[in-house]
Amino acid sequence: MARLVHNVQKKQHRERGQKDSRARYGLLEKKKDYRLRAADYHKKQAALKALKERAKQHNPDEYYHAMTRRRTDDKGILIADRGNEVLSVDQVKLLKTQDVNYVRTMRLNELNKIQRQQDGKLFQGSGKHTVFVDSEKERQLFTPEAYFGTDSSLVDNRENRLRNEQLYSNTTLVDSLLLTPKAKDKADEKKLKQYKSLQRSIAKEKQLREVETIMNQNLEKMKNGNKKKIVDNNGKVHFKWKNQRKR
Repeated sequence: MARLVHNVQKKQHRERGQKDSRARYGLLEKKKDYRLRAADYHKKQAALKALKERAKQHNPDEYYHAMTRRRTDDKGILIADRGNEVLSVDQVKLLKTQDVNYVRTMRLNELNKIQRQQDGKLFQGSGKHTVFVDSEKERQLFTPEAYFGTDSSLVDNRENRLRNEQLYSNTTLVDSLLLTPKAKDKADEKKLKQYKSLQRSIAKEKQLREVETIMNQNLEKMKNGNKKKIVDNNGKVHFKWKNQRKR
């Protein structure tokens, strides 16, 4: 027997929103929102009532050991001992020394990375190459291509100025020098990434150096002896210890 299917779309019942004239009161509260708010309110009232009953029935002469281990601050927040072992000053110094050694190791790794990037043909050569001649005529006839024995396109390449015999004997090297615009853009993009990597390494090394300085300063402050706090013109804090005669 065929079943009768009602494909007629039903009316969409939408909840009423807040009126524009009452928009300052926020969203219009629905029945489900009121029930949640009422349940939360009654729960808090029941908790306060139970606490009042416990306070009314409390024995002022009652004592338990947690009273000596726990306390509350001015705001009534409970401050309890976590049960951690109390370390001596020497043990704390040893732990801080291990931390300083770790930070120093990381900083030295960054320094080595910076040195490798700087030595890896990242920067162009600097300086000038001065050639002396004996007369004004020789100066006018002077050509750097003939003097250095290289191609005219490599005269300004101070860091890697190849000679003609090197260019003629190695064809793959010549092909690598004659870069297309697209290949040149890729090479420039690669060099830009290397510069950014170097910049990040320098910034990280600087941060690690500052952290290491602060940690060493805290270690020095844990030592015995009279010390004086000194603030320089830049606002940095230094400590100066009184000279003591050692046996």
